[in-house]
Amino acid sequence: MLPPKKRQRNNYNELAQAPSAQAVSAPSPAAPSRGNPYAVLGRPEELSERLGEVGYQCLPFIATQIALLFHTPSPARARALLLEGPSGCGKSFLAKALAKISGAELMCLSCYRGMPMQNLIEYPSTLAMANAMTGKSGAGAEELLNLGILSRAYLKSQTQPVIMLIDELDKPEGSIDTFFLGPIQDGKIWLESRPPIEANTENLLLIFTKNFNRVLDEALLRRVHPIKMTYLDSTLERKVLSPFCHPVLVANLVMVADRMRNSSGSYQFERPPAPEELLTAGNYVSHLLEWGMKDFAFVGKNIWAILAKSEHDRAVLEHMLRFHPDFMDPLFPDGRNAPLEEIYKRLGRIVLQGLVDDPEATKREQAWKELEYN
Repeated sequence: MLPPKKRQRNNYNELAQAPSAQAVSAPSPAAPSRGNPYAVLGRPEELSERLGEVGYQCLPFIATQIALLFHTPSPARARALLLEGPSGCGKSFLAKALAKISGAELMCLSCYRGMPMQNLIEYPSTLAMANAMTGKSGAGAEELLNLGILSRAYLKSQTQPVIMLIDELDKPEGSIDTFFLGPIQDGKIWLESRPPIEANTENLLLIFTKNFNRVLDEALLRRVHPIKMTYLDSTLERKVLSPFCHPVLVANLVMVADRMRNSSGSYQFERPPAPEELLTAGNYVSHLLEWGMKDFAFVGKNIWAILAKSEHDRAVLEHMLRFHPDFMDPLFPDGRNAPLEEIYKRLGRIVLQGLVDDPEATKREQAWKELEYN
């Protein structure tokens, strides 16, 4: 029999000589459940390609985040996604696009201030209550109370994929955040009129959207996968607009939008144009050119309120076109006293650059030379 010290040394040596591959290699990711209808959408690049086929141009980071959520097993808790970003950045459109490519049924709830939350679970049936009061039928609790939209989504998920869009969650009071804690954590809806409804959490995807109206409750934030969304970059935005507008017009509109989005300090816009507004402006300009309306000031005036929707943003756009160095006009170097019609003209000339010849191009070039000389 070996002495105790030597026995301990031999045991240590056995551990040291054991294969160490398991200790240093990363654990293999858990395979998605075969019943998960969202994991079959594939890797991030595949997901992005499928979204592009239905008209949604997805940033690579966002596609990766969504793919990670889809491929991570969630046996008991309902999958919940929080999309936060400025209005017009495509939050709701992303939910609709995911429903299209996954084959899931899309159910939508638009939140508003003062919304009765209990009605999302169940609400009184006016017809059944009227029949009961007149003695036409001895209605039970199930007939007197209809299932709310959240209950119907959980019930439907038992047999098919469902995407439940809860739009603009930050409009109602903060108590709605607490309302969703149980349904997400337990994957179950508790009712007064009937037994609880347990969702098939593989089939169910909850998508919350919010702007920046208020901060969400911390307990809800711990139960959702948050993604901060922004406007599309120039490359993806050109892909959205190119099928509908002349490429030169697309480049000009995207350039103006980039200046508005990336401005700061004196040029702080509340709501820079989203791809939807740019597409509308592009269609407007295309129709004006088709109708032979090529006056720079008239074109600029027609898309002015499309690019800047609020009074504040229109004032900032005017300020930017008057004083920003990129938009300076040597024929009217005094931007402060330039008439508004001239500001419309600047916008129209920028948007139509390369599409319509500038009748004052020679004068403008000479004015630039004189300014540089002076």
